[in-house]
Amino acid sequence: MTIPPTHYVVDKQGQKMFVQLTVQDWENFVGEFKRMESMLFLKNKLKNAFTEVRQIQKGLKTGTTLNDFLNEL
Repeated sequence: MTIPPTHYVVDKQGQKMFVQLTVQDWENFVGEFKRMESMLFLKNKLKNAFTEVRQIQKGLKTGTTLNDFLNEL
């Protein structure tokens, strides 16, 4: 995604107060943000899972068998 052209609304001192984007650019931004947010969530879940696997392999944590997992459903 490229950064869309932006227009700034400034106050009397010339300080930037707001950004104006086209509706299409805004919708693209929101869609991309949600996609990245989902990817970050998945990345964190995988990182935690691999950490848990290492703890199980080292004997620091007890794992769950597939049968036990399926029986809990």
